[in-house]
Amino acid sequence: MSWPTPQDYNEALQNPLSNFTDPDLRNGTPELTPLGLPRPITGGFASVYRIQSNSGQWAVRCFLRDFADHKDRYAAIGTHLAAAHLPYTVGFQFLEKGIRVRGKWHPILKMEWIEAASFKDYIEENISNPHALAALADRWVAMLRALRKHNIAHGDLQHGNVLISGADFRLIDYDGMFVPALQGRTSHEVGHRNYQHPGRAEN
Repeated sequence: MSWPTPQDYNEALQNPLSNFTDPDLRNGTPELTPLGLPRPITGGFASVYRIQSNSGQWAVRCFLRDFADHKDRYAAIGTHLAAAHLPYTVGFQFLEKGIRVRGKWHPILKMEWIEAASFKDYIEENISNPHALAALADRWVAMLRALRKHNIAHGDLQHGNVLISGADFRLIDYDGMFVPALQGRTSHEVGHRNYQHPGRAEN
């Protein structure tokens, strides 16, 4: 059976009660388009949906490709981030039996939804405010030093994966993240090419 497409996930999201196992998501409501269909944010690796439930708002990452080490990789990342306890990361759960598509269960990532300005929008709004941009640059360097201190490499620090909430950066999309427990493994993706060193490769 082929891996689900974005359209497959859109169809499954129309019936959360039947197609999720997680209680928060089963009783939640996806954000909809003007046509009344689930609204995805689709990238090269996953389609992401915003779901409102009684317990809060969640980002649900539905993977567009299958990798055998999804579970182990996210377990290593989750353990390391929990120990580091940095203000820049977002809590998540890897749900192996996450969403049912065409009668078959597939993994998803359930993440806290962060209501924040995007990196790009913040810069555009403050393009004429050099003091704000200088302060932003200082906070950026402080974040990178903290990540390095805790042996974390995000792997794809492009504008769509960096949010600004209050005075802090919040990083999302951990598909290409490195933590020490992943030493020796190849990466399944190398991020947005315009934000990577030319020598960056999967190894």
